[in-house]
Amino acid sequence: MSEYDQDQAPQEPVAAPEPQAAPEAPTYEQAPPPEYQAPPEYQAPPEYQAPPQPEYQQAPPPYQQPVSPQYAQSYGNVDPPLHVPSLIVGILSIVFAFVFGPVGLVLAIVGLSMAKKNKLTHKTTPGFALSIVGLILGIIFTIIWVIAIAFIGAMGMGLMALAGM
Repeated sequence: MSEYDQDQAPQEPVAAPEPQAAPEAPTYEQAPPPEYQAPPEYQAPPEYQAPPQPEYQQAPPPYQQPVSPQYAQSYGNVDPPLHVPSLIVGILSIVFAFVFGPVGLVLAIVGLSMAKKNKLTHKTTPGFALSIVGLILGIIFTIIWVIAIAFIGAMGMGLMALAGM
């Protein structure tokens, strides 16, 4: 055998060490059970006291203008004001006064009657003002329409007379 073989010779297996016994658990003496203690008496929390507030003087009521007895009426049975419809009819009366005067005139009168439904504020609404403008323009353009129709009719009659009809 060679030197290498001698160094590498199989060795005999070593036996496993024997298991050792577990160390014994220390023994405790049994403690006596705890004694029962009654819960402490209930004590209510202290009452909350808000910090003192500074005293403020009450503000005087806002100024109110005295109401005249003629305007101090209830509005229980009064129709609702027609501000928006009178505004729309007032605008239409101005437009139709330029297109066809009599229609603008009629719409202006309707707009004025709608604006006057609210007796307290009818003169301060835009519908009232536009109806007045529509009324004036309606009258002017109605007069122009009447003159134009009369002029065209007279010319037609003159042409018919020239033609011998």
